[in-house]
Amino acid sequence: MKPNLTVDRAALVAFVFAVVAIGTVSVVSVIALENLIGTSARALGMQRIISSLEAIRFHALAIDNAEGNYVITGALRDKNRYREAEVEMRAEMEYLRGKRAELPNFDARYAPLRQNVEELIEAEKKIVDARAANGFDAAKKLILEGRGVVIQQDVIMLTRGMLLDAKNVLGELERQQVALAERTQQWIVALISSSALVLVFFHGIVRRLSNDQIAAREKIAYYAMHDSLTRLPNRPAAIEHLDAKFADAATERALGGFTVMLLDLDGFKAVNDAMGHDAGDELLTMVAQRAINVLRDSDFFARLGGDEFLVVLPQISEHETAGLVANKLIESIAKPYALKGGEARVTVSIGVSSFPEHGDDREVLMKCADIAMYAAKRAGRNRACFFEKGLRAR
Repeated sequence: MKPNLTVDRAALVAFVFAVVAIGTVSVVSVIALENLIGTSARALGMQRIISSLEAIRFHALAIDNAEGNYVITGALRDKNRYREAEVEMRAEMEYLRGKRAELPNFDARYAPLRQNVEELIEAEKKIVDARAANGFDAAKKLILEGRGVVIQQDVIMLTRGMLLDAKNVLGELERQQVALAERTQQWIVALISSSALVLVFFHGIVRRLSNDQIAAREKIAYYAMHDSLTRLPNRPAAIEHLDAKFADAATERALGGFTVMLLDLDGFKAVNDAMGHDAGDELLTMVAQRAINVLRDSDFFARLGGDEFLVVLPQISEHETAGLVANKLIESIAKPYALKGGEARVTVSIGVSSFPEHGDDREVLMKCADIAMYAAKRAGRNRACFFEKGLRAR
C-alpha cells in the first residue's frame, strides 16, 4: 500500500502544483496584461494627441497658404481651402480640450494656444474678407502688416513645446510597455518552469499576445499613413516622403533631382452630385488604379484628400520625361468609367514642379506645383502645366 499511497500523493501533489501554478500564472498574467493594455491604450491616446498637435501645426501653415493663394487667384477653391483649414484647426483644438490633464503643463499651455489659433484664424479671415470685398490691394495691405505671420509663429512655437512634452511622455509609456512585457515573460518562465504542460500552454499565449500586439501596431501605423478609400499613402505620408528627400538634398541633386506633380480631377463634383457619393468613391478608386498602372514601382503616388493626388518621380527633373508621364496619366484618366450607377467621365489637370529647378524645400515645391495646376485649369483643363517664374503673376 505504501508505494501506491506514495504514487497517489505524488500525483496529487503534481496535480495541485499544476493547478496552483496555472492559477497563479493566470492571475499574474491577467494583471500584467491589464497593465500592458492600459499602458498601450495611454500610448495610443498620446499618439492621437501628437497627431492633433501636428495637424494644428500643419493647418497653421495650410491656412496661410490657402489665404495666400486666394489673395493671388481670387478663386473660390482657394477660399474653400482656407475654410477647410479653419474647420480642421478648431476641431483639433476641441479634441485637445478634453485631453488637458494628460500632459504636464498641458492645461497651462492650452489656453494661449487656443487664443493664438483663434487670432490666426481671425487675422487670415480679415485678409480673405478684404480680398473678397475690396480686391488684391486691400488684402496686400493687411498682409504687409505681418500680424498673421507673428501669430502663426506663436502657434508653431507653442505646439513645438507641447509636442516635445507629448513625445517624452510617449517615450516613457513605450519604455513601460517593454518593461511590462519583459516582466510578464519573467513571471511566466519562473512559475511554470517545473510544469511542461503549463510551460507549453502559456508559451502559446505569450506568442499570440506578442503577435497580436505587433499586428495591432502595424495596423495602426498603416492607417495613420494611408488613405482609407484608395489605400494610397495619405497627406501626412506625402509630407514625410518629401521631407525625407529634402533632408538628403545633396544626394537627390546628384541623382538628377525629382519631379512633383499635383493632380486635380476635372468634373468630379458633377459625378458626385449626379450619381452620389458611393459612385464618387468608386470613381476615385478606379482613377487611383489607372494612375498606378501608368507609374513605375519607384514612383511615389498619394491621395492628398478629395479629388487631389500627388506624384513624385524620383531621378527625373527634365521637362520632356516628366511631360511624357503626365501625358500618359491624362490619357489614361480621361477614358470612360463604367460605374455601378452608369458611365462617367472625368479629366485631370496637372501642375508640375521640379527639384532643384523650382525650389529647395517642400512648401515651395508644392506651391509651385499648385500654381501650375491652377494654370492648367485656366488654360482649359485636361492638360499638364509646368511651373515657370512668370506664372505666379499671370
